Amino acid sequence: MAQEDVKAKVLRNGVIVAGHPRSGTSLVCQLVESAGVKFPSDFEEDEYNQGGYYELALSKDLSKRLLEQAMTVENTIDMNKIVDRLNSYRGPAGLKLVRIPAIFFYRHVAKRLRAVLVYRNPADVKASMLRRGISRFSISWVENNNALIAAYENIKESIIISYESILAKEGWVEEGFKKLGLNVDLSIIKPERRTQQRSRVLITEEEKQLYKILQELERESCCIK
Repeated sequence: MAQEDVKAKVLRNGVIVAGHPRSGTSLVCQLVESAGVKFPSDFEEDEYNQGGYYELALSKDLSKRLLEQAMTVENTIDMNKIVDRLNSYRGPAGLKLVRIPAIFFYRHVAKRLRAVLVYRNPADVKASMLRRGISRFSISWVENNNALIAAYENIKESIIISYESILAKEGWVEEGFKKLGLNVDLSIIKPERRTQQRSRVLITEEEKQLYKILQELERESCCIK
């Protein structure tokens, strides 16, 4: 099949939740779902994500390939399958991404795209991943969260919010979601499910600096005074 024979389909009304693995993306998906956004998913809950994973198997695989190959014919076909599934819902549909740079491929095909960009203390992320036997991810925490910042800077309807703020039910959390037109139900948050807190796992100076920047951008994006 020739490249010109395949055209990317338009995502009509998408909400993407993006964040590094073990940063609270599944919890945020639950919150966004409480606001009436449908998330298709191929994975059930387990001891690590008791509320479910909110992920599509095809999307997980495609995200890897998009970062390696960009929009090849095969990748365009698979993205169209995902877009068709999201567009099959009457209202807004959600998609979870843990390879954050992949969000830009969806941005290019979206008529309307809202993004909730989630981050977490890098020490707790590392500790939580190690608890699952994962010593490293294909994209580093720094690379992934730099892409998160770029997404915030380039997607008009987007907010940055931390896992810690959500679990603490900080006052700006609900306001941040409202900026995106999402009236979430904070009662579904279960802080007792938290797996790591104030870990003493070593982090780099670069990670410390980026974490501070993310905290500043969270205040900016959610209008925290």
